[in-house]
Order: sequence, then structure tokens, then C-alpha cells
Amino acid sequence: MLTAAAVTAIIVYARHMGLKVMVIALLVVLIVFYIIGTGIKMVLDSFEQKNSEQVSDEGEVIEKNDAPEFGEDPEDFGTEEDTERPGRGQ
Repeated sequence: MLTAAAVTAIIVYARHMGLKVMVIALLVVLIVFYIIGTGIKMVLDSFEQKNSEQVSDEGEVIEKNDAPEFGEDPEDFGTEEDTERPGRGQ
């Protein structure tokens, strides 16, 4: 936005336009770029909101420690009934 204002100011100054025209041109450019930036921000925020909803809908993630390693037989791990874990009562 500041770059657009600087470019506008340089062009208006190079064309030897008056101060009033320069201020109006700067104001219009800043308002237009503000509206464009706000629109882009709203679109990106909507994408972020959709992504966060999708992540929360997926549920829990399986922890790496409880999952069998690649190449290991999953039947070797057993169920929770036949394995003892510290901190769990019987």
C-alpha cells in the first residue's frame, strides 16, 4: 500500500500536477488498495477457518508409540486387556 502511494506521488509530481490533485489521487489509491487488501485477507481467513474445521473433524491422531512399526506384525502387540501399563488400575 505504501509502495502504491509512493508511485502515485512520484507520477503526480513528475507530471507537475497541483497539490490538491496529488492529495486526491493518493487518497483514492490508498482506499482502493485498502479494499483490495481487506478482500484478500477475508478470502485467506476463510481458507484458514475451513482448514481448522477439517482438522478438528478428523478426530484423534494415533500416537506413534502405540502403533506398530513398519514391517512388524500388528498381532504381536496384543490388546489392552493382556498388556499391563503403568498407572492403570486392574
